[in-house]
Amino acid sequence: IGVSPIAATAMTGFSLAADSSNTFSTSTQIKGKAYAADYAPPTPSKMTTAISDMETAYTDAAGRPISDNSNLNVKSGLISGMTFEPGVYKWDSDVMFSADIYIKGS
Repeated sequence: IGVSPIAATAMTGFSLAADSSNTFSTSTQIKGKAYAADYAPPTPSKMTTAISDMETAYTDAAGRPISDNSNLNVKSGLISGMTFEPGVYKWDSDVMFSADIYIKGS
């Protein structure tokens, strides 16, 4: 999990504990690490790269045609427990999940 360009204090409810290097935090509520733009280098530049990569991926995905009509409005956006095969999925509504979802690919 990460936030940028805002500070780590924006991540509320996670009881973050900074690592001694101050490049990331951990929490019992997170599997893995938490990152923020105000952590020690090289974290800020890595966060900037991650945001740029995310924007590029979103723009690419948003411009792709739907790969199969069965991937349109899957389960009316209530996708808890689903496994998603490779492809483009689109919804005309909000997408919500209250349990794990799985992304399958090679």
